[in-house]
Parts: sequence; structure tokens; C-alpha cells
Amino acid sequence: MPSQEKAQGLRPCPVGVRGFKSRPPHDFRVLNQFNEFIKRLELSHISDQELKAYRSDIQSFLGACSYRLNDDRIIIYINKLKEDYEPKTVRNKLIRIRKFLKFINHPLAEDIQVPKLPKRRKNVIKIEHIRNLLNEVEKLREPYRSRLRCAVLLSATSGLRAEELYKLCLKDIDVENRVIRVRAEIAKDFEDRITFFSEEAKEALVDYLNFVENQFYVFSKKSLNYHLGKLNTNLRIKHMRKFFSQQSDRLGMPTAVKKILMGHSLRGDVDLSHYDFQDEEELKKIYDKYWRDFRILG
Repeated sequence: MPSQEKAQGLRPCPVGVRGFKSRPPHDFRVLNQFNEFIKRLELSHISDQELKAYRSDIQSFLGACSYRLNDDRIIIYINKLKEDYEPKTVRNKLIRIRKFLKFINHPLAEDIQVPKLPKRRKNVIKIEHIRNLLNEVEKLREPYRSRLRCAVLLSATSGLRAEELYKLCLKDIDVENRVIRVRAEIAKDFEDRITFFSEEAKEALVDYLNFVENQFYVFSKKSLNYHLGKLNTNLRIKHMRKFFSQQSDRLGMPTAVKKILMGHSLRGDVDLSHYDFQDEEELKKIYDKYWRDFRILG
């Protein structure tokens, strides 16, 4: 005999967090709003990775609520998120969900509070940590060994963001003069800039380019992360930028120059943004003073 719930034609709200499949939309108006929201995000020039995260998180949310965005369903979903995920993941997901709910003027949007994150001690990355990583890289076979060694040295001595490294093209690199031209299209702040790399990184790059044939991008994000995951290390490409920043301070490089090379936002820094801008020749002289002959492997 059917239960009272089924007899009344009601269904429990499916919680599509882990282990539940999303149901087809019951409210195509909400689906249309979602599609419009994604279009707006595409026009805002956010990264492909962040756009993918928005799409995935909001689709899971809508599917779990059967595209019926009443307060009860939303609250159930949020509580399930908090049960299943770490605070950082919950925070990121709720920020995206809240932004969508604000976009559609949902009354509950303003009431959604994202969890505060515990403040952890910042990682200090020193030369011995990078050296240990490079020793681990030697366990790989070619061409993966040369590719990862080059990626580590190039990013560790240039201050590139991981996503900038993954999107580098051969035409962006002047190997002879050790110059990298970061195109606005791949930069976080959508501004052109230049940075440089050490002689040691140049040696690794020349060695790696012997394996590159008709390749548009210099590095493969998937390949680098896969082979890093096979090594006995917790370091990832993103940590190389942190090393460059910290090591530049240890070497005594002027903070203003470091900010320019790393592409830090200069908003609010009147001196840097208007008066202390250096041309390529001057930047390279300053960079070379500290980094040209700096060697990680000795």
C-alpha cells in the first residue's frame, strides 16, 4: 500500500551532494535563469577553471532541489554541504550559490552566511624544498622528467602563476634573452607584463625543447599534475610562485620590482602605478642582479 507521502503526490527533496543523481528540471524558468547567469559569467572574463566550478556547483544545487528553489530545499542542501565537506570547500560552494541566488533576486540570498576559515600558518618554501622536489623528478622517464624539471625551474625563478605557465605558448618565450611575455589574455589581471628566468632554468628549457614538436602550449597542465602526484612530495606548481616571492625577499630584491614581475595588483599603490614603473631593460638589470646566476641544484 502506497505511503501517505506518495498518496499525496509528494516527494522528499533529493539531496544531490554525494551519492545522489540530479533530477530533470521541473521549473524551466529557473533553468533559463541559470543559463543566463552562466552567460553573464562568460562575459565577465573569469577563468575557465572558475567558470567550470560555477557551472558544476550550481547545477548540483539546482538538481538537488529539483529546480524548485523554496527556502526549505535550499536550507536542507546547505546543511548537507556542511556535513559532507571541509569548511573551505563549503565556503567556495556557498559563495557561488549565493551569487546565483542574488542574480535571480531570491529573498534567501542575503541570509546565506559563508563559514569563516581557520587561519593556518603560512607555508615557508625554501631552496632545499625545491631541490628535494627536483631530485624526485629524476625518477621519471623522458620526456616527462625534462618537462617537469623545466616547469619547476621556470616557474620558481619567474614568479609565474600556475595557470599562466599552463597557457604559455612557445612564441611567448625569448629563450636567448630569458624573457617571458605574459599576454593579457592569460594574466589574472588581464594586463600584459614581462618577467624573466634564471640561467639554470634556461638550461632546463633548452633541454626540454628538444622533446617539443609542433606543440602549441609549452606545458600540459594534466601531465604536470599527474606526474607530480606520482612523486613523494606535497609541492605543486602553484607553490613555485610562493617560493619566488619568498626567495626574492631573502635575496634582497626590491619589493616593488617583485610585484611588477609577479603581476601583483598595483591598485591603491600610487607610487608603483604612476611613478615607479620600470622599462624592460631596467627590470632585467635588477632581476639579473639577484636571479640570473641563482642555482637551485648547485
